[in-house]
Amino acid sequence: MSEPSTESQPGNEPPALTPTAWAILGYLSLKSQSGYEILRAARESIAEFWGVSPGQLYPQLQNLAELGFIQAQGAAEGPRAKQQWSLTEAGQQALQQWFTAPSEPLKIRDEALAKLFFAAKGGPAGRDSGLLARLQAERRRIQAQLDRTLAAALPDGPLPDPQEAAKLGAPELAVRYGAHAARTARHWAKDLLGKDPRNRAEP
Repeated sequence: MSEPSTESQPGNEPPALTPTAWAILGYLSLKSQSGYEILRAARESIAEFWGVSPGQLYPQLQNLAELGFIQAQGAAEGPRAKQQWSLTEAGQQALQQWFTAPSEPLKIRDEALAKLFFAAKGGPAGRDSGLLARLQAERRRIQAQLDRTLAAALPDGPLPDPQEAAKLGAPELAVRYGAHAARTARHWAKDLLGKDPRNRAEP
């Protein structure tokens, strides 16, 4: 299944590209890199809030090259023929249009919360199914992953100025937001678990 693309509007609006295509342009604005490097960086940074489809990445690289937004850098290297790509001036302009255009309204697709919603009406079987504990464990995993990304990008933990933050492979402010959101959800689940005498909350 192909990704939904953004809607194209007249004037100075950004072109109609898929979420993966925007992620490619974003990563190439940081430095020239291969598709494999983009996927690896995405898994370590934005995957929890802006998915990058592996099945779409390589077709989107070719599509962006045909549009003139990116260009190949030299010949493909290595046993897996890793092609390095860089952003063109047209690609930088498209990315700037995306930055300044209004963002789509926030839409959360959270299976754990959907299960929790329906389990509330499901009687004892739903209430005793361990949903809160699993949600808490999942948010703990997300928080730990984002904390590791922050520790790798900023070992000392200070907030950089905007120009320095823009140079990071995993932009610090966005990752901090994700870690804070995961931490908040985890403590919410812990609080509810602690109020039920049948459960034992984690430390």
